Amino acid sequence: MKKRTLLLSCFALLLASARAQAPADCQDVLLQGFFWNSQQQTGWAQLLPAVDEIGQNFTGIWLPPSANPEGGYTVGGSNVGYHPRVWNDQNSCWGTADNLKTLITAFHNKGVRVIADIIINHRAGYTDWANFSPDNFGAYGSYQLTLADICRNDEVNTEAGAATFRATYGMATGANDTGENWSGARDLDHTSANVQNNIKAYLNWMKGEMGYDGWRYDFVKGFEGKYVGIYNDASQPWLSVGEYWDGSYDAVKAWLAATGYKSMAFDFPQKYAALNNGLAKNNYANMAWKENGTTPRPAGLIHNSSTNRYAVTFVDNHDTYRDDNKYTGNVAQAYAFLLSAPGVPCVFWPHWVGNKTVIKNQIAARRVAGVTSQSNCEVVRSNTYYESRTEGKNGTLICRIGNVATMPKTVPDGYFRACGGNNWAFYLPTALQSVYTSVQTPTVAPHSETSVYDLQGRRVSTTHSGLYIINGQKVLVK
Repeated sequence: MKKRTLLLSCFALLLASARAQAPADCQDVLLQGFFWNSQQQTGWAQLLPAVDEIGQNFTGIWLPPSANPEGGYTVGGSNVGYHPRVWNDQNSCWGTADNLKTLITAFHNKGVRVIADIIINHRAGYTDWANFSPDNFGAYGSYQLTLADICRNDEVNTEAGAATFRATYGMATGANDTGENWSGARDLDHTSANVQNNIKAYLNWMKGEMGYDGWRYDFVKGFEGKYVGIYNDASQPWLSVGEYWDGSYDAVKAWLAATGYKSMAFDFPQKYAALNNGLAKNNYANMAWKENGTTPRPAGLIHNSSTNRYAVTFVDNHDTYRDDNKYTGNVAQAYAFLLSAPGVPCVFWPHWVGNKTVIKNQIAARRVAGVTSQSNCEVVRSNTYYESRTEGKNGTLICRIGNVATMPKTVPDGYFRACGGNNWAFYLPTALQSVYTSVQTPTVAPHSETSVYDLQGRRVSTTHSGLYIINGQKVLVK
């Protein structure tokens, strides 16, 4: 019996480690702290004065790529970091490495963890097609990528424009690409031990030297999902999320499985079904999917209890916002959907700066109710308007979204209207009204330093607004 118990305990520990990059019952709310070519608004120096306000509302921030990019240090460079040249050079078009370290430290002092934008599917040559700069990660090791580390079906072997480079340096000799091609830079061969070791060192250096806490993996369709699992095992980020850009639930779930469920994924199925093709078109029926064909839940990865833990939900990002994928509906309604649903919400910078009061109130209601990434949420209406009921750790959050003509204005029995507009509303149990009111009041006295904790149970500064105990659960009001 003792041996069996020990084996079960070891299995449980291994399972917990495997899912460390997708925290269970996560109460985090993230901010994407940039948009395309936003260096003058959200560079490292420009974000620093906003740290206090960000820390009062968010527990994590996703920063843009910080490795030295093709295009160099010029603000408004050709690709703002998505074609990195030198991984260990953190001077970029967003600011200097010292500016970045200062910014990360400032966020940490406010209890905000920082997510790096990691581009490892492809890499730019330093001055030509594939003349890679060496990577010197100090105590974490030094590496040199070569032509043997580039996929053999990359353009460096096929493009007429690379003929002179091939004649001088030779051909790429790595394995064929394990994912989709990216034509703008050299596709790295992730089957290569040299590539894998270089990336592992890079990620550990980003944590140990720069202070990052987690990873947002760019273009993960470009290489097999199992490699994200390998890299996360090696670097142990607080949170990992992959950009598997696909509106198919089955496709994104398959990628999660390929990682060994060692990463989260952006909930593109939610964005397209519930928001772009649902709410933006007043098609409330599209906003709900039935889990296992029975219970209606918010559409996307978040509709299923097997995948809601792994969903990072969003309205727009730096890519979708600038093309036909942009959400064109009412922004306040979209965030009402997002912040009342399971998954880990990620607020987009332009939406944040344009709708701060609304989003602050929605975040406050989510936190007071204790809604988590795995909260049970049932959609009870999705015809003439949308209504969901989400069971938080402290109480149920009711969300209504619709239009003035069809959405009821009556307050459900036992609830109060916490916040809302003409076409959306949040309702919380009356037992939570005094707490929610205190959240809205900036004069709440801070608690003693020994009793103030963040949502992960870490002790934080006394500058935060207070700690409340509801049904035995800590609720930090920032």
